[in-house]
Amino acid sequence: MPTCERLLRVDAPADTVWAWMSDAQNLFAVNMLHGEVVSDESELVAGKTYIIDHNFFGLYDQRREAKVREVRKYFVAFGEYKVPSEPGKDPFPHNQSFRVVPVDDTSCILVNHISGRYMFPAAGFLGLGDFLFRRYMPFLLDDDNQVIAVGSGALEAKQVKTPKALFLWPLMAWSSRFLKKSTRRDVLARGEAARAVAPPAPAAASATRPA
Repeated sequence: MPTCERLLRVDAPADTVWAWMSDAQNLFAVNMLHGEVVSDESELVAGKTYIIDHNFFGLYDQRREAKVREVRKYFVAFGEYKVPSEPGKDPFPHNQSFRVVPVDDTSCILVNHISGRYMFPAAGFLGLGDFLFRRYMPFLLDDDNQVIAVGSGALEAKQVKTPKALFLWPLMAWSSRFLKKSTRRDVLARGEAARAVAPPAPAAASATRPA
């Protein structure tokens, strides 16, 4: 099964980053495909399921569920699948985890790991689904990490770069103008507003890639 892991050096204490992302309302809001975190619960609890409405590039909506498999200090892992009531085949069943690794008193490394397989029609033709996973997943995970850094107060929202390598990004960007809800957009807006009334961070987060 294809896997991808991306790292980000964040100039904020591990406790600060974990305090923000251990809130389910925050953690499940960072993904660019999430339209709304439907579940009201904030606490991450192992075995609990959280409902999230998705919008796939402005083409169609789907209600999905994230089931937390494990949670402990600085670590959370969950699986995400379409809810049983949604028709059709799950286009991307996957498992994802986030780990916060303390570096010193003022910085940490965020580790974002995902494994899954695209199941859309023709995904199996000549390995198309796995190719798309390898090609585009790094940009999606990098974006997750940067949005978490914004939420944690370590990065300015304007520093989150549009993942230009996504071949469907123009469609996504165009369609987002007409979407009523976007959790990622809300996180960036809150981060920008918070920095407007607080002293700027001493330095920006810097990307780190695994060897």
